[in-house]
Amino acid sequence: MNKKILLFGGTTEGRMFAQYLSGTNADTDVAVATEYGQQLLREKENLHILSGRKDMCQIRQMIKEQRYVCVIDATHPHAVEVTKNIQQACQQTNTKYYRLLRESCDAEEGVWVDSIEEAVCFLQKTTGNIFVTTGSKELNKFRVLTDFSQRVYARILPVAEAILQCQQYGMTGKHIICMQGPFSTEMNVAQLKQIQAKYIVTKESGKTGGFQQKIEAAQQTGALAVIIGRKNIEEGFSFSKLTVELQKQYSIVAKRQVTLLGIGAGVHTLTQEGRQAVLQADCIIGAKRMIEALSHFEKESFVSYESEKIAEFIIKQKQYKNIVVAFSGDIGYYSGAKKLYDLLKDFEVNTISGVSSVSYFMAKLHTSWEDAKLLSLHGKKESVLGHILQNKKTILLLGKKDDAANICSMLCKKGLKNIRVVLGENLSYDTEKITNATAEILQNIQTAPLAILYIENEQYLQKKQHFGMCDNAFVRGNVPMTKREVRTVLLSYMMLKQDDIIWDVGAGTGSVSVEMALQCPFGTVYAIEKKQKALLLLEENKQKWQCWNMQIIEGNAPEILKQLPAADKVFIGGSSGRAKEVMKIALEKNPQAYIIATAVTIETIRDLEESFSELDMHWQCTQIAVTRSENIGKYHMMKGQNPVWIYWGSSTMKGQ
Repeated sequence: MNKKILLFGGTTEGRMFAQYLSGTNADTDVAVATEYGQQLLREKENLHILSGRKDMCQIRQMIKEQRYVCVIDATHPHAVEVTKNIQQACQQTNTKYYRLLRESCDAEEGVWVDSIEEAVCFLQKTTGNIFVTTGSKELNKFRVLTDFSQRVYARILPVAEAILQCQQYGMTGKHIICMQGPFSTEMNVAQLKQIQAKYIVTKESGKTGGFQQKIEAAQQTGALAVIIGRKNIEEGFSFSKLTVELQKQYSIVAKRQVTLLGIGAGVHTLTQEGRQAVLQADCIIGAKRMIEALSHFEKESFVSYESEKIAEFIIKQKQYKNIVVAFSGDIGYYSGAKKLYDLLKDFEVNTISGVSSVSYFMAKLHTSWEDAKLLSLHGKKESVLGHILQNKKTILLLGKKDDAANICSMLCKKGLKNIRVVLGENLSYDTEKITNATAEILQNIQTAPLAILYIENEQYLQKKQHFGMCDNAFVRGNVPMTKREVRTVLLSYMMLKQDDIIWDVGAGTGSVSVEMALQCPFGTVYAIEKKQKALLLLEENKQKWQCWNMQIIEGNAPEILKQLPAADKVFIGGSSGRAKEVMKIALEKNPQAYIIATAVTIETIRDLEESFSELDMHWQCTQIAVTRSENIGKYHMMKGQNPVWIYWGSSTMKGQ
């Protein structure tokens, strides 16, 4: 059976009905008068957009050629001539005609007139600024007003044709307000106050035309509404009744649609597209906070945030044809929408993302965030220190009330107490709060459940260093230091991972500790040292290279090691003959610990070989002898360095 329909749209209700038809088994052509109207609609497989004004003959010809089963008139209530042309074309082709009515609103206050001419006649006897919201098409009729160019402020569509028309009427820039509706009451109030209007001229355009919001704004500002009412009470169908009629007459049935909607940072940031989706929905699903935020739409609802339960509800509750599943913020970032994509394969799933709390927050801070690291702590643990060390800007979506305090406390312990921290709570809600402080100030704070933390680290590591740094890159003093060539080889044997926990026993100047810390930004390097001179050098090199994930431990090994967390990797650069005890403690804490050690004396070589063997470890050894050139006058002589033995091993020797 032919199910081809011609819909004359362009109005808000027309676009809404076009969207409904796109989700049915009907093939629909939507006729709009302007290119701007065309831009507001989206073509789909069964929805085609026809742009351009058409007279009665052209409409009749279209109906004959395409053999539409019916024509739906959703043009503006005051587009009387267009409606007449559509009706005549349908009569002459014996095609069923349906009028889609706009839901009307009642206004108790205001002056009601039958036409724009009557409105102008009334306003001619008044003084004060006039806010005209009837568009540019009939603005010419207001030019008879005394001081027209000074009194009248017109709100028109943001198209060149309309602007040019206003200018031709003698209106200047500040009297021309170019915006696309519908408009909220708050927006109307702001504009009425801005232009100090005493009168607002509007047509009785129904709920979708924003009429009620204009009347409410007039009441709040004390402006008098001049209302151009309908001459006759129209006959036709409401949205819901027309869907029933089409199903009855032509078996046009809506496919079950599910819209995954990000409502934004809060209900105040809901996009216009999102609002339209909720208006058309017959059921809303989401967590309690989402349902409460959308409660003013007065839709049936189901409270749940678990993907499996949501999918089960949708599948079983077949009476709901158009369902909205509401999520906070952006549905593409750590959102429950991800699971639903797979669970709802048999449904037509639409997606509408919202204004994320991150973009809202950073705009409030007047700060760009394309170079920021974005992390979410919702329902999971995340090592944030490494990200803060490597990035100037870090943004954290917090999951618990004490997350901000824990992070700031950790930063203070690592020597970053003065780092800039900005906390955003309940963003876009009436209880919104933004606190600009330091880590030290916020280390004991309890936040609202909905919170974001922005951390700005001016001392971040702008360039990751490759291991094998020059010896003169470190503060050396008179403490022995592992030289560059040896350091490069032993670090290559360590097979470092970014989140390794490492013990550096006998850290000395800290050249090895620093390099390991730079390679493991998400881990921690414990630099153990007992000599005071070396401890001072360790601190200087830590500060120089901003190794906040390097913790200096003063004390004797192996005793001090019992207090430390289990290590993934252990480097023994000096143990005063107690290497075996160090290894034993490391293996007790972590049997898979990977151990590497260096020796320059025969006694230490013997000690290490015995230790690895007695602890039943698999081990290997490399002896490295380095000869460096040295300037002697105008000549270069090669000078040998002490040979170094490098031992490495573990219980498994995986990867070796």
